[in-house]
Amino acid sequence: MNISMKTYLYVNALSSLGSRMDLIACSALIFTFDNGAFWLAAFFVARQIGGILFSPLAGVLADRVDRRRAMIISDLGAGLSVILMVVFPVPLVVIAAAFLKGMLYTLFHISFQASLPQMFEKEDLVRVNGWTVRLESVVGIVGFALGGFLTDHLGYAFVIACDAATFLFSAAILTRMRWDSRSGAEESAKTTNATDATGHTQEPRSLRATLVYLAKQPLFLVISLLALFESISTASHNFGLPALANQFASGHAVLHGLMWSAMSVGAAAGAFGAARWRGNLLRGLLASSSLLSLVITAAFAGKSMWLVLALLVLAGLLAGASQVYESTLLQQADNRIRGRVMGVQGLLSRVGFFIGFMGAPALASSLGLLGMVMAAQLVYLAGVVGLGWFCLRKG
Repeated sequence: MNISMKTYLYVNALSSLGSRMDLIACSALIFTFDNGAFWLAAFFVARQIGGILFSPLAGVLADRVDRRRAMIISDLGAGLSVILMVVFPVPLVVIAAAFLKGMLYTLFHISFQASLPQMFEKEDLVRVNGWTVRLESVVGIVGFALGGFLTDHLGYAFVIACDAATFLFSAAILTRMRWDSRSGAEESAKTTNATDATGHTQEPRSLRATLVYLAKQPLFLVISLLALFESISTASHNFGLPALANQFASGHAVLHGLMWSAMSVGAAAGAFGAARWRGNLLRGLLASSSLLSLVITAAFAGKSMWLVLALLVLAGLLAGASQVYESTLLQQADNRIRGRVMGVQGLLSRVGFFIGFMGAPALASSLGLLGMVMAAQLVYLAGVVGLGWFCLRKG
């Protein structure tokens, strides 16, 4: 594994640490507003709308521009948008910052994921993805718990400012790094693009061309569609965990952080095991995803705080394994179109989050917290089974 590239994985993990802490701090800030539950839902929805609107363009940009520069711009913009919440801690500014961060995170994530096959050897991708998920899990263990502790003792402003600093630090490190961060447009123009009557190359850059590619590649199509159902599931417990923590303890910032830390402990173990899996990656993805929906439902049905935490560890294990399989499979798309494929997946993922966060408050109100989570997990399970059957049948 390239040493300098591996070093950046640690830097990226530091940025993730700030984001974990920021989630707890922003939740605490939002609960100081009147109608805090409404603004919390609006906060999550704003992030998803930003991602929904920007995902297609982010995928195109990741295939047209230098991906390293796209990552730098994303980090700088995200850091500045987070600072706005410290300077102007009012609902509309928080929602606007969430919207901007959702857009910029999408560009960064697609550019970063699309760059990994160039940053590392392709045969190392499973190990690299496992390492990345483990690092994110470790900072999650620390970040959510530390975020809750620091929010309770030093206030939300300090924690949010730390998150902004990690984005700016990541951008500074990226300016000093070098790898073949080209999108592949140049090489595809030489080797795979058609030539028109005037001798000019014509690269298929449109969304239609991406959809045609996905139609011919059932594996990538299924993984992209699965993101829609997965994010509906994730939205349900993202929205539900603060409320679940509040059921066990009225001052829920620390417990909320511990719940996410429990999932991160499990994710680290799941990523470690997945990186050593020698079986079929698609079957591993389908199995871990199916079990995840069942375990999440059981966690919200738990009557004991310790049982809930134990089930969240197991849920994290399955989620970590699923993430490694999904990333590795998607990174096998052609370099010339990989960013756009990830853009489509990102769009479907954000749409799923939008649906999940829009529906969660109403479902929780009518069905209760457990009923809301159960409904979302049933949708997820149905999607996994249906898409898995389709892909395996196609071979």
